[in-house]
Amino acid sequence: MEKKPKSTSRSRTLKVRSAVVLLNEAKAEARAVAGMVVGLLRERKVWVRLVMGSNAGSAVSGADLAIVLGGDGTMLRAARALVRYSVPLIGVNTGGLGFLTAVDVSEFRQCCDDILAGRFRLVQRELLEVRVLRGGKTVFGPEIALNDCVIRCADQARAISIRAVSDGDFVADYFGDGIIIATPTGSTAYSLAASGPIVAPSLDVVLVTPICPHTLGQRPLILPARRPFVATLQTRPGHASPRVLASLDGQVNFPVRVGDEVRITEHRRTLRLMLHPKFTHFDILRAKLKWGGR
Repeated sequence: MEKKPKSTSRSRTLKVRSAVVLLNEAKAEARAVAGMVVGLLRERKVWVRLVMGSNAGSAVSGADLAIVLGGDGTMLRAARALVRYSVPLIGVNTGGLGFLTAVDVSEFRQCCDDILAGRFRLVQRELLEVRVLRGGKTVFGPEIALNDCVIRCADQARAISIRAVSDGDFVADYFGDGIIIATPTGSTAYSLAASGPIVAPSLDVVLVTPICPHTLGQRPLILPARRPFVATLQTRPGHASPRVLASLDGQVNFPVRVGDEVRITEHRRTLRLMLHPKFTHFDILRAKLKWGGR
């Protein structure tokens, strides 16, 4: 088994001689800027290949860098598809918030030389590995999530019951709309909207956030990422079993039945992500989320 490198947010250098540009073909702006990005790279003698995001796969194998054109959704899909190839990702935002992207389209031209020369920060982000077991047999997974695994009711306005266990230790029975198991990267996504805390991305932890719990006593919980987390869907006497989904990054969904175990562990690989050298995580929070503003 591949040894997992220690997670860190410290700067590392990377010089780029070959690159793959991943295009979200569904975004008109991404299609419009793809030619500009590819042209800038070729002017600088970088070997470059343009690939549709839905066909990324092994096309990035051997490249020094994958440049993702799109927004956060495109970055999440690219992260899950490409982590196995250990190719660093950098996002060029052509979408809305762009929390995971490093630069906007308007910035790429002036930042291109710095990116290729390795003057952008190269950091590692933790990933989740998710399986669903039914009767002791795997019926889903293993699948990867960069942000979170959400277990929630698929029926409108229905509460569900989930038993949570961390490394064999009983944690709690959650009753409400569901729970979110998030990485530090995902702490600024759905978990934040559910009143979870913001967690520094360099920490090796997972965050468990209840969604609209039917009690005042249940609050978000931070656990060591190395401890396997198991969520078992339960039924309540006299209540019909609602439809429930396990959702990864809001993009990959699997129907969960009563008695199913959703097992969440730390993935053995980390995502290599390139970020702007002049902006800290707190700068991004203030700029993107208006954090600390009045």
